[in-house]
Amino acid sequence: MISVLGLVFAAAFAQDTAPRESRAVTYREALQLSVINNMTVTQARTSRDQAEGTLTGSRGQFDPRYSFDVSRGRSRVQGFINGTDIAFITETDTWSVGQSLSSTLPTGTEVSASLNTDNNSIEFFGDGADQRGNLETYTTRGNLSITQQLLKGVWFRYNVQNVTQAQNALDIAELELEKRRQEALYQAAEAYWNWVYQWQLWEISLESVSVAEEGLRVGKLQVESGQLARVEATRLEAALVQAKQAAIEAENVAERAANAVLMVMGQSPDERVLPATPPGEVPDLVDLDAEQAIDVAMAQNLDLRLAEMNLDQADLALSFAKHGRLPSLSATATTGVGSQRCPEGLGPGDCGVGNAASTFGGLFEDDRQPFWEVSGNFTVPIGNRAARGQQIEAEARRVQREEELEAQVRQVAADVEEQVLALRSARLQTELADANLQLAIETLAAEEALDDAGRNLRKDVLEARTELDRAKADAAKARTDYRLAQAQLLRLQGQLTEAVP
Repeated sequence: MISVLGLVFAAAFAQDTAPRESRAVTYREALQLSVINNMTVTQARTSRDQAEGTLTGSRGQFDPRYSFDVSRGRSRVQGFINGTDIAFITETDTWSVGQSLSSTLPTGTEVSASLNTDNNSIEFFGDGADQRGNLETYTTRGNLSITQQLLKGVWFRYNVQNVTQAQNALDIAELELEKRRQEALYQAAEAYWNWVYQWQLWEISLESVSVAEEGLRVGKLQVESGQLARVEATRLEAALVQAKQAAIEAENVAERAANAVLMVMGQSPDERVLPATPPGEVPDLVDLDAEQAIDVAMAQNLDLRLAEMNLDQADLALSFAKHGRLPSLSATATTGVGSQRCPEGLGPGDCGVGNAASTFGGLFEDDRQPFWEVSGNFTVPIGNRAARGQQIEAEARRVQREEELEAQVRQVAADVEEQVLALRSARLQTELADANLQLAIETLAAEEALDDAGRNLRKDVLEARTELDRAKADAAKARTDYRLAQAQLLRLQGQLTEAVP
């Protein structure tokens, strides 16, 4: 039974199509090009790349920050000595150079180190020579400051939530990309197997035309020899016309199916192509277990994994919102040393003699000037409605994501079970179609033998041929239905590839 059907399909695929100048397209080629040229896959890949850039940018909040500041200023002020009308003028010339290095740590710690050098030159003069003077000082100050969050912001995961959310977004984008890829593969598989079926129907119709033409030729000879009534020849002519009409319709449908395949491949529909991968035989499904198939889908279904990831992200957002309701409490400790120098003879006696370079060296000498400071800050918004609103919103979103996950679990289980039943049904339909095909072949042989012996009507032979064509079409349909159900099951399990399963 199966060997007869195999010969029928082999003959259909081996028919010489050289006059059509058609290119053979395999199942693998169709699916590979569908992924490469699919618009949604390309968009999903772009979204994935954008998510990678967002993740890189989110990590930048912990990058150290270096700053270098330079300033220069000059001012002139005129005043009077108290209780007199003696005027004097004060000119101030200052410059400052500073640099700092700061960083924010995931532990909620702000660290800053700075080094600043200032020059302050003051010159004052009045009407007389004895009323002139100046004072110039160089000051260098180095300090280290640490600020630690003690309540809000002390949680490591809260501080890195932007990175966590960006990483989750990247994971979701990658899953979306794979989901779009699986959908593109299934779309191409569906189009390809439908094309194969329509192509086989067209091949069957062409074979029917050949048989009808031969039947008419023989019938005309029998009419001329008086072996057959004229009405039988008319019946044969009508059968040929009907076969040609069916062949034209089948060719048009097959052409539309071929164009659909070319479209999902990203190719021009003007190209003439033919399918090169037959559906093959349907394997025994004794080992196909619905529960095992559902378990695989529960572990690998992309829609389900996306729903699970969305729920995890909602859980994180809720925990962050709860932590965000805490007030801000921070402690800051600052320590450092300073050094001051004055030019010789122009400043206080204990100022020391020096310049900008000497003040920097003074940080390491005995006369350095250490300092320290400790401070705290407590901030809480009255009512805290913004934080409470974010928590309420996060709780509602978390409930929504949980319901979506539960619904997705039920949907996946139902879809997988449906496809398992479809595979089993396709297997039974294949066995039935094979049996009907064998019966149709034997029936036609018997009707033709009776017709040759003059013991049967020609219409019985035509009906037997029509039944044979129908049996061939049913056998082809059962096999392509199996392939479609198989591709859909693999897509639900996240396992569909370019290879013929």
